[in-house]
Amino acid sequence: IPALAALLPMWNTVRITVREAFSDYGLGNSGVKQSIKQTKNSRVLPRPVRISIRNAFRRKTRLALTLSTLILGGAIFVAVMNLFGTFDKTMQDVEKYFLADINISFNRAYRYDKVAALAESVPGVKSVEGWMSMGGEIVSADETTANELAFIAPPAESTLIEPILTEGRWLMPGDENAVVVGNHLLSVRPDLKVGDWVTMRIQNQESEWQIVGIYNIPGNVIPPLVYANYEYLSRLVNAPGDVYSLRIITDERDEATVAAIGSALQTLFDDEKIQVSDMQLAAEWRVAQTSQTDVLVYFMLVMAILTAIVGGLGLMGTMSINTLERTREIGVMRAIGASNWDIQMIVLVEGLFIGLLSWGASILFSVPITSALTYGVGVAIFKSPLAFTFGMQGIMIWLAITLGLAALASALPARRASRLTVRDTLAYE
Repeated sequence: IPALAALLPMWNTVRITVREAFSDYGLGNSGVKQSIKQTKNSRVLPRPVRISIRNAFRRKTRLALTLSTLILGGAIFVAVMNLFGTFDKTMQDVEKYFLADINISFNRAYRYDKVAALAESVPGVKSVEGWMSMGGEIVSADETTANELAFIAPPAESTLIEPILTEGRWLMPGDENAVVVGNHLLSVRPDLKVGDWVTMRIQNQESEWQIVGIYNIPGNVIPPLVYANYEYLSRLVNAPGDVYSLRIITDERDEATVAAIGSALQTLFDDEKIQVSDMQLAAEWRVAQTSQTDVLVYFMLVMAILTAIVGGLGLMGTMSINTLERTREIGVMRAIGASNWDIQMIVLVEGLFIGLLSWGASILFSVPITSALTYGVGVAIFKSPLAFTFGMQGIMIWLAITLGLAALASALPARRASRLTVRDTLAYE
């Protein structure tokens, strides 16, 4: 790689004629003809700023190589921050279907009045809802095949679910044989739509249901979930008043208090010989879901920061070479009265300008990278693409990092340039 990187500079060097070598002062072509007269608009920026911008574009190839690393690091950083925001939005969307502080599942059906009374007797429990869940199948129109699914039946007036509807409506009190299907069922039965009547098989008994709505939930859900009113489903399976799970809201929402209430509930149910198959706290659920994604995000952030550091070192090298090439130019400015501060500001502004160029370009390049990450990571972890999210947080954080790197990379070259005397510049060859 070092040999390949040296090929182009070597080729350009051997092509220089003797006359060009003797007349070269180490300054790149600014790309702007000196004969062009300055207009009033060109004087909007102070002269030192115009000099800094002009200097940045003198060596275009060097500038492009310096920008490439900074742009790559910035694009990855912004894309990873967007991915982090996408994960957070995905978790928030999933949590809308599990709003309870404590979810308790039983090994078999229990009378709601009994288990609810026990749960409400525990200090700190604010409210309790009983839900029913059971397996079923949706039968194809020709009755030759059936797809497995799971019925989830909350109370008609439940406050512990806020579904994300894409079509139709949610369940209403008094709904009978009404069902809301989700995006996962549509992936295997794309022919389904709102208003369709479908045949469901529950406990080996077939019944007709009408699709009244379609919801969307991120992630991979197997088997697909369909929602029906608890009151109707419990009567259909001859189990009115029976529940398979409890959704509990606590007075205090902090993790320690909820965990203590959960332990008290577990102990109480064990004493009453009520078989609990699973108890999940909302905080524990979120930690379990985010643990696998956080590792990926932090790894990619480290990679982006390391790339940015390499880019910062490259910018420092570029600024040092640029300053060395302009030794005689600095001497001329010294001779006409430029102060140490003036020299330093020209170099610093040039570095900051290059940093801002890389920042703007990194935003553009982060768009396709974000799109690729949300699709690839979504399919790998959640078995379905994630929603594209593009936020300002990553952009503004990267702006601060870019300006900091540019300032640090330009500080040493700026200091060296300001310490050059007129005698040093005249002696420079």
